[in-house]
Amino acid sequence: MHFVVFATDRPDALRQRLDVIDRHRAYLGEAPARHGVKVLLSGPLTNDDGETMRGSLFLLDAPDRTRIEKLFADDPLKAADVWETVEISAVHVRQNNMTGT
Repeated sequence: MHFVVFATDRPDALRQRLDVIDRHRAYLGEAPARHGVKVLLSGPLTNDDGETMRGSLFLLDAPDRTRIEKLFADDPLKAADVWETVEISAVHVRQNNMTGT
């Protein structure tokens, strides 16, 4: 089953995000497999400048929502109180033109 996670940062959280970004990336390197989750696509949401991070986006494959919730409960960005909102939704992917990236 596929899930999309859309997490937006608190308006004043860029410094905290930058402080823990390496721990967040390391966590995503090992934690999804431990939780039975496969990361299909992920990356920071940015302002229109394409540079300034303001959130996170994930497309995940997992048997159920509970595994997604457990994965994000221990994410360093959550622990650092960077995210203001985290929305998790099941998604039925009807079209996928992302190949080779």
